Amino acid sequence: MLRWMVGVCLCLASFSGHAQQVDAAKAEALYKAGKMLDALPMYEELAKQYPNEMIYQDHLSFCRNAQAEQADDPAEKKRLEIRAQEAAKRAVELGDTSYLVQGMAKRDLNAEAPDGPMTPAQSLLREAEKSFAAGDFPAALTKYAQAADADPKLYEAPLYAGDAAYRQKDLIAATKWFQRAISVDPNRETAHRYWGDEILAAMTMGIPDSPGFKARTRILDPLAKAKYLDAIVAEPYKQLSWQGIKKWAKLRNATLQAPQIDRPPAPTIDPENPEKIIVRIDSARYTGKPKDVVESWMTYSIVRADYLKERFKKEFPEEKQYRHTLKEESAALGMVIKTAKDKNIKPDDMDDSLRNLVALSDAGMLDCWILINGADLGIAQDYDGYRNEHRQLLHDYLDRFVVHESTSPSR
Repeated sequence: MLRWMVGVCLCLASFSGHAQQVDAAKAEALYKAGKMLDALPMYEELAKQYPNEMIYQDHLSFCRNAQAEQADDPAEKKRLEIRAQEAAKRAVELGDTSYLVQGMAKRDLNAEAPDGPMTPAQSLLREAEKSFAAGDFPAALTKYAQAADADPKLYEAPLYAGDAAYRQKDLIAATKWFQRAISVDPNRETAHRYWGDEILAAMTMGIPDSPGFKARTRILDPLAKAKYLDAIVAEPYKQLSWQGIKKWAKLRNATLQAPQIDRPPAPTIDPENPEKIIVRIDSARYTGKPKDVVESWMTYSIVRADYLKERFKKEFPEEKQYRHTLKEESAALGMVIKTAKDKNIKPDDMDDSLRNLVALSDAGMLDCWILINGADLGIAQDYDGYRNEHRQLLHDYLDRFVVHESTSPSR
């Protein structure tokens, strides 16, 4: 089952033609109100008249998807989903960068449906989806709540209940439902991000210049930021996890930039001699740098070569095949830092990467940088275990080293 959280487009491009302006305004009003089925025929016509307008294809894809949610017959549902995907693909062709639309365009419609009949909770969730897609948010909320009670472990039920409450501007109820979804699974990003969106919406209510508005903003602004950071901590390798904090940063005129650390090339195994490790020396990166800085960075490759040769097997005997691990990367970068400190290199003599590396180490957040901003597929496998033990540290790392509100980020 697919559920798309539709982002509201607050402005449409201006086009000539009175008839189009009227149709577009009506369609947009229905779309913003969540009345996708009512807006569908208007967007069908607008997309037909103006096939090169991205926004019409974008909205048409979501309206068609809402129509597909109403279908009970599997063949009819798939047919409608294909039509929704066609509009999404056209929107992407026209330059749509929305991750939701891109996800719809790439969705595998041939994926097998779950085996067996739906549980009572899943049946209630399905009925709730129909009501939501039709814009009947009170009915949707009632059914989502029933689904949540029928299966307390069904994450989507409280998540979408919160969304339905949010659509009705019941922010207190929305908060309670998002909290419940997070209690079901804190390691999924969506409820954290939706909660941040709800707080951000609450900040915009009222008269901007009034004392109450300003006081509420001072309280809610850091809360929205915190929820968006929690979304990243939950699933840092998912693009959608970063959308909330990007939106917040844009409103706050803040900068998102992790410390930049340019690491030496990784050693490799000689394809002609598996017993031989090749360590590449990039002479260009060391040109003009002090000897002590160069020698410090060379220890990175030495440590990693040791892991590639035999240390990995000793430290991870249960793993049959070598992979790049958090432990290896932390040891390699840690040796760079130790060597630099042993040599008493002054900060002014360090290159930017070494200076950033030392700052992260001194803050106790080097592993956080490795996992969130310096990970490959091998290191990413260590994230879940680390997050389970260091959730708050990861949150604090993002707040301190990645989000920059008033100071220049590390270069």
